[in-house]
Amino acid sequence: MSGEGAHALARLMPAGVPRLSGIELPTPEPAPVARSLAADAVPEGEPRFDPATTADIQGNVIPGFNKDHQRFLFLRIDEVDGARAWLEWLAPRLSSMQEVLDFRREFRRERLRTGATEPTTPATWVAFALSGPAVAKLLGDEALDAMSDAAFRQGLAARSTYLGDPADPARSGHRARWRVGGDESEADFLVTVAADSAADAEAEASAILEAGARNGVSALFAQAGENLPGNLGGHEHFGFKDGVSQPGVRGATADGELLAPRYLDPRDPHARLFGNAGQPLVWPGQFVLGMPRQNPADPLVPAADEGVFPDWARLGSYLVCRRLAQDVPAFWDFAAAASAEYGTDPVLFASLMVGRWPSGAPLSRTPDRDDLDLAGDEFAHNHFQFDDGTKAWTPDAGLIEGGYGGDGHPKARADVFGDVCPMAGHIRKVNPRDSGTDFGAPADTMMRLMLRRGIPYGPVLAGVTDPSPELVAAERGLMFVAHMASIEDQFEFVTRRWANSALQPNAGGHDPVIGQADVYGRRDRSFEVRTPSGKAHRFVLDREWVTPTGGGYFFAPAISAVGGHLAGEATPAG
Repeated sequence: MSGEGAHALARLMPAGVPRLSGIELPTPEPAPVARSLAADAVPEGEPRFDPATTADIQGNVIPGFNKDHQRFLFLRIDEVDGARAWLEWLAPRLSSMQEVLDFRREFRRERLRTGATEPTTPATWVAFALSGPAVAKLLGDEALDAMSDAAFRQGLAARSTYLGDPADPARSGHRARWRVGGDESEADFLVTVAADSAADAEAEASAILEAGARNGVSALFAQAGENLPGNLGGHEHFGFKDGVSQPGVRGATADGELLAPRYLDPRDPHARLFGNAGQPLVWPGQFVLGMPRQNPADPLVPAADEGVFPDWARLGSYLVCRRLAQDVPAFWDFAAAASAEYGTDPVLFASLMVGRWPSGAPLSRTPDRDDLDLAGDEFAHNHFQFDDGTKAWTPDAGLIEGGYGGDGHPKARADVFGDVCPMAGHIRKVNPRDSGTDFGAPADTMMRLMLRRGIPYGPVLAGVTDPSPELVAAERGLMFVAHMASIEDQFEFVTRRWANSALQPNAGGHDPVIGQADVYGRRDRSFEVRTPSGKAHRFVLDREWVTPTGGGYFFAPAISAVGGHLAGEATPAG
């Protein structure tokens, strides 16, 4: 690594982000949930998830596991009848939406009240998904043909070059060089184990693998995912906070708990579109089949139809898994060289490429320096748009009384031309927010959002002073995992049409973080940053810092379908 790049990487996040604390979510009597979650606060028209539904949807779909220690088990069916028996054994171990919601609600209250970073009661959760070939093996080719998503039916390996992955088998990133998921190593099943301790994750993963081995299900590949340590917790390996911006899912449980808590005062005109400030509310059918879907013409009203899918797939969700290796030295060497050319420091230039500072504070609200207080304020760190400046918002009055002092952080100004956050900055490229795009008005962007469930893998390099050559050379990256209702219209659309294009959703260059080849197969990429005079300064991206090394397209069925329709007439596993 170059001196400046290495120095910038080594000094990342020396101080922790201050977390909000002393906030008491208002609790009405007698319901043990916050007033903003009470039954009478459920907006008219939003779906109710009855107890049977919340017990059936897998918990990593909604609301997401978000555990520090995860194990990804890529498995293959060796014997179909044995695999059915294994599925019947596995189904009761799968974690439901209700189980995870209950845990999350209590931990959220504890975290806001005390600033806690760890739950007082640990939990271990399991999720399951299967690939297109597995559907055909278990249910027949006609069942696979009935799945309406062509990308799922074909699989990730077949769609690889379509996504911009290298077409040359000799090149790093080509599917022939993947660790798992390539032409000869496509997985039938993906099991995710998530826990609050590495030991618990390993124990559950081992039990699942042992049961599989007894029943004709063999392990192709296993990958450990771990939250980065210390002040880098929640960050990815380049050193930037990950997963800050997630959509809120519309709807409520039978007892009135909103899936996305509403922290805006109902009198605020933004309250119908946002749960928390900057968190758009999306209809659940964008992530779960059979639920009300997003309407591209009106985000306040669901689409008239529920989509096309076989009955057994109801309440399931498509899952994209990409094992992405990150070349951390190359990223920071480029940031150092480009910053010298641009006349700034490497951390600022790297933040221009991402759109946020390492802490997670958005450039749009703090363009000149990282702001740890803003980064730690979950009611403010995602509150910005690109075309419009930050609007004042009114949080729920009870929340203010409970200890939140309000959003007093610097406000974002309108940034239509990308003077603050470049048009090709990663977070702007994959989520244009309020900007019109090549494909329509801002409401269309809500059709492209996904529920991201990723976690890093490999040893941390960021923040390490004088790392050994072995540490620098070690493999590290991100297990990208996302849930959606359409792989084609969500993940592939964002990747192929936006991240890989210099002109879409708006002109300004390729996504410098994840962008690859364009639709014509060209791998030359560039990234534009505007100078103080307003002139675009173009930088050629000479290397790809993120390389695909495996994964797959999967489907996460409802829990009842795993032990029922998919297991069929199984003999119970031993």
